[in-house]
Amino acid sequence: MFLTEESSTKTKRRRTRKTRLIKIKKLLFFLIILLVAIWFFLGLKSLIYRTLINVEIMQPGELTENISTEGILIKQEYLIKSPLKGTMKYSISDGQRVKVGTTLGVLEAPSMDTVSGVKQYAVKASVGGMLCNHVDGLETILMPGNLDGVEIPSMDKISNRGQALTEGNVEKGAPVAKVIDNLSPVFLFGTLKAEDYKKIEQRKEPELKLLWQNQTILARVEKLLNDETKGFLLVLKNYPDLILHNRRVKFQFSLGKMEGLLVKDESLVTQGNEEGLFIIWKGLVHWVPVKVKGRLGGQAVIEGADIQPGISYVINPRFAREGDKL
Repeated sequence: MFLTEESSTKTKRRRTRKTRLIKIKKLLFFLIILLVAIWFFLGLKSLIYRTLINVEIMQPGELTENISTEGILIKQEYLIKSPLKGTMKYSISDGQRVKVGTTLGVLEAPSMDTVSGVKQYAVKASVGGMLCNHVDGLETILMPGNLDGVEIPSMDKISNRGQALTEGNVEKGAPVAKVIDNLSPVFLFGTLKAEDYKKIEQRKEPELKLLWQNQTILARVEKLLNDETKGFLLVLKNYPDLILHNRRVKFQFSLGKMEGLLVKDESLVTQGNEEGLFIIWKGLVHWVPVKVKGRLGGQAVIEGADIQPGISYVINPRFAREGDKL
């Protein structure tokens, strides 16, 4: 049997058509596999994102920022010295308020004029104020009137209260007490780190709040030294008497206090010209705009029409996408 030219051509066409169908089927199979792979990848990617997303509950709270530091108290102090060598006994306790002429104690000194050989001398307050039985040798140096001409010692060379004066033997001319004039201005000098100094410098209010031993003290900024020392000089206003016993004090600057809904600062996302955050509503991720009232210490106080206490929000928004299910 011999094939004609026409039958040979038909056979070639059938083979070509069959080859094309096979190629089309392979292409369709490849496309299906590709779509499945893409679907699987997107689903896996979405699953990974959902796994990486961290969520917290939005709650109301309070933000405060405090700067911890140390300072040196500069106050008007008067030393009461022993007129003679002898033995001192106190009749007024440490910390009491005294008037001019108040007897602080009795000094017993040797005397040839008495049968007992001892004579008593009343040691009286030469000024009014608060009695303090601690001296550190800086009473005549760190005085308010000397602020412009005296070099203030470094913090590590100053003790807190100094040496306590106790009853017993004293030398002539030795201090037996001191009276602090609580009606004269009391200054507080110290230094700050550059970043903390800048926060104080940028404040517009002339008054500052200090926290000392769970008490709030108002202070007025007398001078800021914008040099290498980054120093400050404050005038204390409503200080407690107890602080006057100290020379070196640890305290905190209270820089701010805000109340409202708190979120982590890193959770905020800018879209367009608005700040907002991703919240979880009915199991879906939604971006909502918010107004930031203030920021302190890595947190922000916010408000907005679409937020309220108890709503979940995304802490790490880089993994959040609008419409994702959680």
